[in-house]
Amino acid sequence: TLLYTIKFEVQIMNHVRRKKISESWDNFTASVCDLAEAEWDYSISKVCQYFKLPLTIDKYPVKVVGLAFVPAIFYLTFFNFFSFWQWIFGVPTEPWIHLPSLEFKIFGCNPHQIFSRYTSPWLDTIAALPYLVHFLLVLMYPPYCYINRKRLGSLEPALRSLWCGGIVCSVSVLTQLFLPTAPPWFNESAVYDEEGRVIHSAYNEAGFQRLDAYYGYFLFHEMYSKSPITYGSFPSLHVAFPTVILMNGSWISWKFGLFHVCIISWAALYSHHHYLIDVIGGILLTFFTYQIYNRVWNPFQNYNETTTRKCRLSEVMDM
Repeated sequence: TLLYTIKFEVQIMNHVRRKKISESWDNFTASVCDLAEAEWDYSISKVCQYFKLPLTIDKYPVKVVGLAFVPAIFYLTFFNFFSFWQWIFGVPTEPWIHLPSLEFKIFGCNPHQIFSRYTSPWLDTIAALPYLVHFLLVLMYPPYCYINRKRLGSLEPALRSLWCGGIVCSVSVLTQLFLPTAPPWFNESAVYDEEGRVIHSAYNEAGFQRLDAYYGYFLFHEMYSKSPITYGSFPSLHVAFPTVILMNGSWISWKFGLFHVCIISWAALYSHHHYLIDVIGGILLTFFTYQIYNRVWNPFQNYNETTTRKCRLSEVMDM
């Protein structure tokens, strides 16, 4: 019994010792992280002072505001140098052409063929408008949120649109890099040789080539011929970004935002740029991105005066 008691006390002492060692290491690592963060904040403050930039923007530290741009920069890097990344990763350049059969198994039809059964110059023009506005939305919406930050309550909507929109675009371009998918215009026009190589296919402006021919101005041909991504059907970014605006806070009303998502979804199907499964994929990608932002990690939440004072570390360290 005495021996058992001694062993038990030794085990307790060892457990307490291990716990103290673990706590000391936790405190040490926390202090190292705090020191590294303090040095980083101090360096940023010195850079801001040198270039006469503000240390905070509406109580948000400059480094946090810069964090919102990281996903967008990542997307632009992969999008603009898409062929380079294809070469680096050795990914296939031939598209996956089975989206129509997959869609037919799900819906029992190919909805884009139903939406495009009747075409006219007026419908082509209506479908082209949200496609043209799409390129302006990406550039105009975050500045709009910044300009109206007082009415929206804070700077967070602007940062959230950059962060979530950039993540949606980044996930999309990575999907299109590792799983290039052929859009309807390609699958319905491609001609193959005996070895399965593409001999000929239509131009990637798809149904908008009718509009170019009607007006005698090759706007869409010039625009799409310069795109570095040819086989990027899934998911649809044309639908995803209006969904980002709808979930982030539409600039007019949620009804207008929903109408925008619906009309560009119709335009994507009508013009044979996307399948319905691409449209749904873009909407679901945006939905799950915002769910993760709201429920798992929001890097732009709870910045108050304490955070502001912390970001002005240079004033303390210079004393």
